[in-house]
Amino acid sequence: MQHARQNESKNQYNSLHRTKLGRGNLPSIMEGINLLESASPVMVSEMARQCWEDMKPNHSVVITAHRSPDGDAVGAVLGLYHHLKSKGIRSTVVLPDRFPSFLDWIPGGNGIYFFNEETDAVNQLLTSADVIWCLDFNGLDRVGKMEDALRNATAQKWVVDHHQLPDEFADRLLSDPSCGSTCELLVDLIVGWGQMDSVSNDAMMCFYVGIMTDTASFRFPSVTAHTHAILSHFLARGLDHASIHQNTFDEQSLNRVQLQGFAMSERLHVFGEYGLAVVGLERADLDRFHFKSGDTEGLVNKVLGLSGVRVAIMAREAEPGLIKLSLRSVGDISVRDIAASEFDGGGHKNAAGGIVKGKTMPEFIDFLSTRILDWFDA
Repeated sequence: MQHARQNESKNQYNSLHRTKLGRGNLPSIMEGINLLESASPVMVSEMARQCWEDMKPNHSVVITAHRSPDGDAVGAVLGLYHHLKSKGIRSTVVLPDRFPSFLDWIPGGNGIYFFNEETDAVNQLLTSADVIWCLDFNGLDRVGKMEDALRNATAQKWVVDHHQLPDEFADRLLSDPSCGSTCELLVDLIVGWGQMDSVSNDAMMCFYVGIMTDTASFRFPSVTAHTHAILSHFLARGLDHASIHQNTFDEQSLNRVQLQGFAMSERLHVFGEYGLAVVGLERADLDRFHFKSGDTEGLVNKVLGLSGVRVAIMAREAEPGLIKLSLRSVGDISVRDIAASEFDGGGHKNAAGGIVKGKTMPEFIDFLSTRILDWFDA
């Protein structure tokens, strides 16, 4: 059943804002589960209740995320899918393109529609939807070639995201850039619905993947006591976190291991006096090791782990004249600002992405050497 969009100004946002609990207000670690039950970080508003009430069993619900979906995007769409399914609400997951192969094991991954492979089917799903959940992105340009289809869909668009400066396309918005992952925000929403104790094991697995991968295994400053309270709740309900970590990180192909080893030994450029390290992989390097999507995942974090490195960049030649970047930093250096000003990108303070057009890899490395002093003091 398709309904007309409510006559609301596109500039008028209904928003949920997470409330932060200071350390002094936190219960002991043994009371972490009670933190979720009695001190929800989501301000339970009328909008939160309406989100649930507006998803009728006979409605067509679609869940989507950004192009080149990472662990948080995949965990978010499938975690919400499994939770809605357990409540009798049918939904369909569509993505602009495929996720990395190291997530092939994730529950529900084989039921996703991919726009670049099943364009007509995805167009029909978006056209006939009543509600479209837009997860882990806040601008329509982030869905790539699916942008027009999503923009033209008349469904209600509900956004849950943790990136800065959301575009004004959502009918409802849950946004908190200080949160470490979209999956954590979705769990907060479920807490607001009063359904935390009925989250299925499949949903918990997916949410755990998103939280784990988007915080680099819980290493970023965005990880809080609340984050660990969520994980404590999952573990108390029987979640096997060790197998999730193993399936995600410890089932690597030989080609992936060799590619990353080659990258660190042969394609690493260290500007030691500035604390910058860069890995640059050209197309020929990727072809040599039979590159698959996801094979460079985590490589930038290895570079950041080098002693003395404050900013790490992983550069991959996607096609001639187009280089894709992953940037990471420690401390107060904002790679989000660097990505936005230099590389047509964005993200978070310590984790961002961007692109470079019209340069070869050697030209890009040379360009970096001329820009270092503008980014941070030597």
